[in-house]
Amino acid sequence: MSEFIQSLLTPFHYDYMLRAIWVSALIGGTCGFLSSFVTLKGWSLMGDALSHAVVPGVALAYILGLPFALGAFVAGLLAAATMAFIKAKSRIREDATIGIVFTAYFALGLLLISLFPARVDLKVILLGNILGISDPDIWQVIAISAVTLLVLGLKWKDLMLFCFDPNQARTLGLRAGALHVILLALLAATAVAALQAVGACLVVAMLVTPGATAYLLTDRFGKMVWLSSAMGGGTSLAGAYASYFFNGATGGCIVTLQTLVFLAAFLFAPKHGMLASQRRLGRAATTPAP
Repeated sequence: MSEFIQSLLTPFHYDYMLRAIWVSALIGGTCGFLSSFVTLKGWSLMGDALSHAVVPGVALAYILGLPFALGAFVAGLLAAATMAFIKAKSRIREDATIGIVFTAYFALGLLLISLFPARVDLKVILLGNILGISDPDIWQVIAISAVTLLVLGLKWKDLMLFCFDPNQARTLGLRAGALHVILLALLAATAVAALQAVGACLVVAMLVTPGATAYLLTDRFGKMVWLSSAMGGGTSLAGAYASYFFNGATGGCIVTLQTLVFLAAFLFAPKHGMLASQRRLGRAATTPAP
């Protein structure tokens, strides 16, 4: 028994695993907090777009020797501004605009990587490298997470109203345009942080899945925020820990675990789960008409 327990504690004997576990938990908790607003606003496609749109910024930052977070953040903001400009100046639907912009930015990133293959690691950008994260990158993640959590903590009620009903927010005197920019900036910054853990391909899962899971479990937004944050942080910690034993990609373990938790909520949520819905339909079918 002691040997089994000792084997379970093995990952904590390595500094790189300890760093990966706690940094993943921090990123996951931050993404989970923001995920509630993304889910309420219906911005899943926007999260996908920004997670792919940061790729040219990361590639250019590596080529120029700049902090990758700076390049990724600027690219994310430029992509968001491009989408807003096209939407305002044309009749193209928002989903089509998002698809055009994020694929264009992603293609530009792949082009830069193919032109400078020796200076940019495609695998790191697409799949992340949390096990090899450097001290400067850790500080970047801490700074991004701290600012994101601080802003969300201070503005969560205003952002909740904006996400739920922008017109009502304007009626109450809130600056909906400023809140829109704040939410986009936080989404871009958090995508940059999550890029370290799971890569550009899986960032959208960390930004959407915890919020979607919490949405199935409660009707109260305040409770949804805490559930989403807890699930994001907990699954990221457990996924990073489990990746040691599976000898698999950390990002893949994290997102797979988040998906399994979502499926459990989808089936067994007490009010909004599929089984609960079927029970209500069954009772309604057997109830005699008045």
